Amino acid sequence: MNWKGVMPAITTSFNQDLTIDHGYVGEHCRWMLENGCTGVVALGSLGEGATLSYDEKLEILRTCVRSLNQRAPVVAAISSLTTSDAASLAKEAADLGCEGLMVLPPYVYQGDWREMKAHIASVFEASPLSCMLYNNPVAYGTDFLPEQIAELAAEYPNLEAVKESSTD
Repeated sequence: MNWKGVMPAITTSFNQDLTIDHGYVGEHCRWMLENGCTGVVALGSLGEGATLSYDEKLEILRTCVRSLNQRAPVVAAISSLTTSDAASLAKEAADLGCEGLMVLPPYVYQGDWREMKAHIASVFEASPLSCMLYNNPVAYGTDFLPEQIAELAAEYPNLEAVKESSTD
């Protein structure tokens, strides 16, 4: 995976009945690509990643992959309150044709380094995809320190990028 260029986190559009508007999600992905983006990140914080059901997440990834039709990578944001769901989603994202993962710590739960490392490692191990670790201590209450990121990178060759959202 080439982590280069602009890969925005996309929003998730809904119909009036609160079902996902897959037509618009696909159109939005194509519009992003046609206007210079090099890929898209689905299921991020602003894409309702924390509030969608597991099946809805899979449907959105399918829609994005189908819409971009291998012209640009789809990166699946992997966020879940449970490690097992996060690892399962990472595996399924690869099976669906995503090319990368943006891996987040669990929402709400603020564990120590040992717990966060175990969670993140389970996701890295579940998928062969290239991974970007998302460090957003304000939103998640977990701050991955440089030495911890270096430790993860030394152990997991599929950790290839970091999205740093600290306030400093």
